[in-house]
Amino acid sequence: MKLNKIAAAVFSIALIAVSTASSLEVDEDEIRRTGDVGTIQFENYTGPHSVIETADAITEIGRGLGRQAKTNIASAGTYGLYGKYTIIHAIDPKTKDKFDADILVINPNATVDHIRNLRRIIAGYLSAAYGYNASDASTLATFVTVYNAVYRGKMDVFRDRYKEVVTKNLTADKCGLSTKWNEWPGKSQIVIPLYDINGGLSTIDTSAISDKNVIDSMREKDDKGIDERKNLVDIKEREAEDAAEKAQESAKAAAQDADKLKEQQKQQASTDKNAQDSKKAADQAQQNAQQTKTDAQKAQQDAQKAQQDAQKAQQDAQKNPDDKKAQEEALKKQQEAKKLAEEAAKKEQEAKAAQEEAKKKQQEAEEAERKKAEEQKKTEELKKIAEESAKKAAEEQAFADKKEAEAQQDRTEIAKDIQALLDDSLTVAETNTVIGLKVVDEAKDLSQMVKISTTDGSIVRLSPVTVVHRRVIMPVSGQELSELSIGSKTAITGDNTFYMAICGDKSASSNSAVKLCLLDSGNMEIQKETVEIVADNSVLVSDGTNYYCVIQDGTKWVVGKYSKALNLLVKSPVDVEANTPITVSPKGVVVTAKDGKLVLLDLNTLDRKF
Repeated sequence: MKLNKIAAAVFSIALIAVSTASSLEVDEDEIRRTGDVGTIQFENYTGPHSVIETADAITEIGRGLGRQAKTNIASAGTYGLYGKYTIIHAIDPKTKDKFDADILVINPNATVDHIRNLRRIIAGYLSAAYGYNASDASTLATFVTVYNAVYRGKMDVFRDRYKEVVTKNLTADKCGLSTKWNEWPGKSQIVIPLYDINGGLSTIDTSAISDKNVIDSMREKDDKGIDERKNLVDIKEREAEDAAEKAQESAKAAAQDADKLKEQQKQQASTDKNAQDSKKAADQAQQNAQQTKTDAQKAQQDAQKAQQDAQKAQQDAQKNPDDKKAQEEALKKQQEAKKLAEEAAKKEQEAKAAQEEAKKKQQEAEEAERKKAEEQKKTEELKKIAEESAKKAAEEQAFADKKEAEAQQDRTEIAKDIQALLDDSLTVAETNTVIGLKVVDEAKDLSQMVKISTTDGSIVRLSPVTVVHRRVIMPVSGQELSELSIGSKTAITGDNTFYMAICGDKSASSNSAVKLCLLDSGNMEIQKETVEIVADNSVLVSDGTNYYCVIQDGTKWVVGKYSKALNLLVKSPVDVEANTPITVSPKGVVVTAKDGKLVLLDLNTLDRKF
């Protein structure tokens, strides 16, 4: 990293750190554990390829899987089962604790051999399945790969954190991601933790994929993973903002639900009182009905007795027709019997009316009780809704607070790491280094570029390219390339130096090849490679301006002449031995032909001179 870029980053992050460093304390759950996991350094195949796919074509692999999963994202499913890559969408909505997950399985026939391309596949999937933009998907893909490398083979961790629907698809020898590219096909199950499949930015659990072990591993990189970590902090901050907005909306909804509950509770209280009053009225009516029934029965008995007395008096009067007193007594008894009979009939009517009234009051009481039960049920439902609304608002606010706290803590740590990088950059300047080669495979005669400090001999940087042939690299200055287009990822200036080399290991994979390459002196990565295949045992020579090596032309080997920008200028019409020496002189190029004879080729056209 350039000094001025580091300084600018330090100042910008330091300002944030100062404003947010007020006694921060993150409430870390079980997912943010500590532990010694070592440094995660992915070993990629960094040589040329026989077939070069564009970055978009590689990303499209993931997009295709994502589009399939999106069609039924709310249900578990498996996609791309018989392809090079398979997605297992492992979710169980009924189980609330632990994580759901997407599992990317790299099948045995897959050809991915660089972590950059694996991340492109994951990013493509996240974009198509969950709508992440390209930048956020790329950031998440980076953390997902490191997370899976950190927990490679640790089934106990996955069982502890993930639902059974996830772990039943994992095996101890494949779960997670190996750091070695040749152990990916058929041996990797990349677990992507899901927080909420409908959560937008929070679909992927950013806390899980950036736990302490993951961050500690990223901090071991030369650049301490600053850019990726800053990008994830940005995502977390936006997660916090989204969650806070949702919490506010949920809080409003919760308040409205609480108001509805209060009104309902008032209504229920009124209904309860009405039911109580109706019950009292029904009980009173029942008592009245019982009393009037008793009165009617007594009146009936009195009427019957009076009737008996009247009959007896009548009999006495008939026996003594001349007894005026007996006649009068009989008439009196008849009148009394009639009167009591009328009263008994009246009491009977009153009893019936009271019974009807009691029945009516009982029906009213039962209806009031039914309404009371309905209101109680409605109250319980509204209470449950209000409680759920309040719980949802609290959870969303807690999530927002958690993400905000994490983001602030992460920014503080990033600021410290940027300062450390700045301090380191002051002690080891690029001008105090030299480029060299280190043998990495003596049997195949393969080497690796290294950058060494000229002050103490320590290794400042190792090239990711470990397939340089014949222990030969040839410097090509940036000034000479500044007017040429090489498609470099590194800015070409007069201060840059590039190196020409034959690179590749054709036995590494079905898609690997040997080609002539240009490597930059900064990152020491391949910036351009030839279209043509170079002989595995070819030499590389230069006439000071152009470069010569043996290349494949159909089924034969010929000499190719290249410019400093790796443009093929001419190839010889003469077949040569794949391992022919190439001797360049002002009078021509001496090589060994296919028939074993020495041949002198024209320096400009590479035609046979004799």
